[in-house]
Amino acid sequence: MKILFVDDESKKLKRLYSAIKSIQGITQEDLDSVLDLKSAKEKLTNKFYDLVVMDLKISQCLGIEQEYESEIAGLEFINEILEIDSIRTPNEIVILTEFDELQKKCMELGKNFEFQVLKYDEQSLEWENIIKNKINYRLNYEKSREAFSDKRESDVAIICAVDVEMDAIKKAFENNEIDRINFFNDPNDYYYLKISKNSKNIKIVFAQQREMGMSAASTLSQCLIYHFKPHYLIMAGIAAGIGNAKRLGDILVATEVWNYASGKYITGEDGKIEFSPDPKRIGLQANIESILKRDYSDVLYAIRKKWAQGIEVDPKIILGPLACGAAVVGNSKIVDEMIKQHSRKTVGLDMESYGVFYASNYGLDNRTIPICIKSISDFADANKGDGFQKYASYTSIEFVKYLVENVLF
Repeated sequence: MKILFVDDESKKLKRLYSAIKSIQGITQEDLDSVLDLKSAKEKLTNKFYDLVVMDLKISQCLGIEQEYESEIAGLEFINEILEIDSIRTPNEIVILTEFDELQKKCMELGKNFEFQVLKYDEQSLEWENIIKNKINYRLNYEKSREAFSDKRESDVAIICAVDVEMDAIKKAFENNEIDRINFFNDPNDYYYLKISKNSKNIKIVFAQQREMGMSAASTLSQCLIYHFKPHYLIMAGIAAGIGNAKRLGDILVATEVWNYASGKYITGEDGKIEFSPDPKRIGLQANIESILKRDYSDVLYAIRKKWAQGIEVDPKIILGPLACGAAVVGNSKIVDEMIKQHSRKTVGLDMESYGVFYASNYGLDNRTIPICIKSISDFADANKGDGFQKYASYTSIEFVKYLVENVLF
C-alpha cells in the first residue's frame, strides 16, 4: 500500500508517520511525503497512491511567496488531479485542517461528501483513528482480494520436473511458512512463501510439472507467469553433463538453451531414414549471464559443507549452452551425433529448459526473465543412474536460493 503525505508542518508529519507506521503491514517504504503542491504533483505524475493525506491550507511552492495563496488550496488541487490526465488519481484522499472555519467552508461547498475533511487537533486521536481505520480496511480488502483472485504477484518462480527436485526445494525453504495455492480450473499445486533478507521482502512461488518434458514445462511456465507475474522464472534441478572436467553435483548455468530434436526426418541416399537437424536456440539475458559469471567459491564451499554425506570437493559453476530434447538420453552415441556435432560447447542436456525459455519469451507476457540452473546427476551414457540425483538437486536448489536471497534483488 502506497501513502503520500502533503504537509509542510513537521510536527504534524511526525505524528502521521508515527501513527501509520504502527499499523501491521505498513513499512517505511510505503510512505512518501512532500511539503508543497508542486512536489505533490510530481509524485502523482510518476506513481499511483492508495491514500493521499493532504493539508487543506498548503502552499503551491515552498519558499516562494505568491501574491495569492488560497486557504483551501488542497481542495483546489484535487480538482486539478481530476481534470488533468497526466496526474494519476489516488484511490482515496483525506484532507486535514486545524481551522474550524475552513472545515465549515468545505462542508458548505459540499466537498466533505466527496473527500473527507478532518479536523486536526494535537490533543485528539479522532482524526488519527479515522485515517488508521481507512488504512486497515484497505489492507483487509487487498488481502481478501488476493485470497480470491486467480492472480498473485511474486518476485521469483521456481519450476522443477521430478519429485527429487521438488523435495529439495521444500527442504531449502522448510523454515519458512509455505502456503499451498490452487486456482479454479487449474490442476496444478503452487507453493507460495515470503522471505525477509537484507531488509527486503521477497515473494517466491514454486511448482512441479505433472510430467517430464518440454510441453509440460512450457504449460506450467505459462500458468506461473499468468497467475504470479514473476520477475524471474528459474528452472532448477538435475541435468546430464556433457564433456570433460565435470563432476557429479557441478552446477550448470545455461547461457542459451537449444532444441536438438528440432528438424525433420528424410530419406537418405541409401534409402534409410535420416534426421536432418534444424536446432532452435534461445539465449540468456546478457546482464544475468554477467551476474552468474561472478566468483561464488565461498558460496559453493558452504553448500558442499552443509551436505551431510561426505562430499570432499566443492561443486563448480559451469556456464554454457544446454541442449534440450524430448526423451531421456542414456547413450553416448546420441550425444556425439545429435548434440556435439551441432554445438561443441554444449555443457549438458535436459528435457525441459527450452520449454521454459520459450514460454517466457514468446508467451502472452514476455516480461519474465527465464534462467536455467541445473546440476549434473549423470553423463547421459550407459552408466546413467539415480545415485547422485539427491545431491545434484541439492546443489542446484541451494545455489538458486542464495541468488534469490542475496543477488537478484
